[in-house]
Amino acid sequence: LFSLLPLLVFPTSIHHFQSASGKRISGPITNHFQNWLNANGYAADKFARSDYGTQGSYGGFSGSEDKILHTPVVFIHGNSDSALAAGIYSGWTNSIQYFLDKGYTSSELYATSWGDVNALKSGLRTHDCATTQRLRRFLVAVQSYTQSEKVHLIGHSMGVTLGRKIILGGKITAKDGNCDLGPPLRFVDVFVGLAGANYGLCICAGNKHEPTCNHDDGFWPGDSCGDNKNCGAATMTLPCNLAIYSKFLTDLNQDFTQLAKRVVSVWSSVDMIQYGDETWGKPTSLIPRSSDQKIYPNYTHMQTKESPEAVEDQ
Repeated sequence: LFSLLPLLVFPTSIHHFQSASGKRISGPITNHFQNWLNANGYAADKFARSDYGTQGSYGGFSGSEDKILHTPVVFIHGNSDSALAAGIYSGWTNSIQYFLDKGYTSSELYATSWGDVNALKSGLRTHDCATTQRLRRFLVAVQSYTQSEKVHLIGHSMGVTLGRKIILGGKITAKDGNCDLGPPLRFVDVFVGLAGANYGLCICAGNKHEPTCNHDDGFWPGDSCGDNKNCGAATMTLPCNLAIYSKFLTDLNQDFTQLAKRVVSVWSSVDMIQYGDETWGKPTSLIPRSSDQKIYPNYTHMQTKESPEAVEDQ
């Protein structure tokens, strides 16, 4: 069951937008960006993800004559997904195509892949130091490369909690050791979190076997809240003032540092993370101290990222 964690692995039809020119977008990051990365100490990060061919990454100037006319957008995908469509999921193909059709260029849109697209390994993935440090370096690299004062960040699923952490920085107690990401990054203007599990996953309650459900850097929601034992109940029948849950998520949610000038939480009430998105009586996809929120009535977990309406809302 847990190798098919609903947040991470459920088959969904992928519908790609057709671009205004009729062409399907592809990566990887441009030669101009790759050369800059190599010259500035990022070669070992392998942001191009050439193991996925043209689908492992996206973004960068075509040449030195390119100009930035819009605030750059960085996309962080979820577990078992990729920068562009490379596995059973669509990556950010639809979102990037939408922005391109609205006048953005590759110099203003950036994504790299993390992990792999093997859905059977979804239960092994956590908010480990290696992943968070690499993604933070990507975000910093994009801001430095574009020389933009501000960037926007859009995350989906596990990309929401990863994205929040790489911005806020600080320490992590992880399965691959302990690390300190450093101080908060202050250049993120807008953060959009799509279907994240900010308070954990009820399917992880009582699960001590899957790494992604672990108590340190996983999605453990706690096994009880007060005397309530049903994590996904729509209403808590007894007082539930404080649940003890994943240390990583607790640290994120108790960090009152401003994440971005505007923080938007988006989710579906029938998301396949189950229980109407509820975790101990509150939406797990609601980022604490959000500026805005939107709830779709009938989208699946992936449709919250890739459907036409959802893409336009981004």
